[in-house]
Amino acid sequence: MNGFIALDVGGTSIKSGIISDSGQLLSPKISHYPSHSLEDLGTLLNHFTSIIIDELKNVSSSITIQGIGMAFPGPFDYKNGISLMQNINKYDALYGIDLHHVLKVKLDSCEAFKAQAAPHYSIRFENDASLYALGETVQDESLMTGKVLCLCIGTGLGSAFLEDGKLITSRQDVPPNGWVYDTPFLGSIIDNHISARGILKLHEQLHGISMPDVKSIADLALQGDLYALTTFKYFGKHFGEAISSFLKTFEPHTLVIGGQIAKSYTLFESGLQASLATCPPSVHIELSPDSSLSTLIGVKQLFLD
Repeated sequence: MNGFIALDVGGTSIKSGIISDSGQLLSPKISHYPSHSLEDLGTLLNHFTSIIIDELKNVSSSITIQGIGMAFPGPFDYKNGISLMQNINKYDALYGIDLHHVLKVKLDSCEAFKAQAAPHYSIRFENDASLYALGETVQDESLMTGKVLCLCIGTGLGSAFLEDGKLITSRQDVPPNGWVYDTPFLGSIIDNHISARGILKLHEQLHGISMPDVKSIADLALQGDLYALTTFKYFGKHFGEAISSFLKTFEPHTLVIGGQIAKSYTLFESGLQASLATCPPSVHIELSPDSSLSTLIGVKQLFLD
């Protein structure tokens, strides 16, 4: 059986697993590791390598590794495997490094990996939100037809525009690269408002109360706290306002929402729906049950050739 090692490399944690040809998770579960994103280059390369080797221990030795796919946030030269992240408090040590080359050198010197890897295995890179979207299509065939907008709300707003299951990154009806995060909005950019930090800032602006994290606000809202409920209502309103122009231009039949903040969808649903009521055509909204799993499954799509 063939397998693909998938790493979702985030700023605070790295998630990993081995995916089959059919898009199934072969590992017993998704593994979680600290990111060590502030460490030096040598430490990071050793960390990535050890995660890859750890994954091999979780599956049968009969599985042949055909490729390794790594999901990274931008900016990143995905085609050439070169990180362009700099001065954003994560992975500065990777800036300008040919990760494809340096990782392959380390892995090719590791007997445990060589024993299970195909002779011509490859390492590929893609945007984390793009892989999340591709993974959603693997799990839901209805998303393979027509236009779909996938959004992932966490530390920022990841986005991907799909048509017939393929990423659209360069066309008049989508923003450059399919990324909406840096679109001007409410005096700054969308990412500063439709994100975890956006909710925290909104709560403080509305009520003069500083909270440690979004979960604390969500817990209060579920208990009926009016301040917290108001925060999520306004967040939903802002969310709808932020994406309405993309819905009008791209005209997707489905909007898929994932990420940690999507778990609080019931709290901001009314604000979002009210904001989108005047935005034709109507769009069907689906929630991703597990955006982390979708991102890992999406890695398999990088190797369709």
